[in-house]
Amino acid sequence: MGSPFENGGSVAGSRCKLPLLLGLVLLAILAFQGFRPLAPEIEKRSDSQSVLADLPPHTEVSIRLDFGDGRQLDFSAVPWRRGMTIADLLHEIHGISIVQKGTGKAAFLVGINGIENEGADGKNWLYEVNGQSGDRSFADYELRPGDRVLWTFRASR
Repeated sequence: MGSPFENGGSVAGSRCKLPLLLGLVLLAILAFQGFRPLAPEIEKRSDSQSVLADLPPHTEVSIRLDFGDGRQLDFSAVPWRRGMTIADLLHEIHGISIVQKGTGKAAFLVGINGIENEGADGKNWLYEVNGQSGDRSFADYELRPGDRVLWTFRASR
């Protein structure tokens, strides 16, 4: 068995040859196929719309809490995700604590930040999305990008 130093070689020299050789092979492949940037360019469609046109204009939602006494809390640009409900939104925001009864389609909001519903003859938490009154449980209402949620503590209309 020969020494690693025979023929003028060294252990360090033979270890450096492999990465150098692989680098040269990679450069040859890139030169042969034509160099292309790693980040693809935006493709154009035949109808002149970019691929970005399929993305929603907003990838966030916002929420406002109106306590009915002049106090309001606003949370804008909250990251939206597919399947997000109003309940999920409330649970994700630091600084908001809620009390609810039930889950899913049967969930009912009882209170926000210590202000609880007063019942049929008093004020209660009611929600709107984009100016439209809620028509189902807040835990069942699935949000879309750009939605604006408003919770108001007020008497029913």
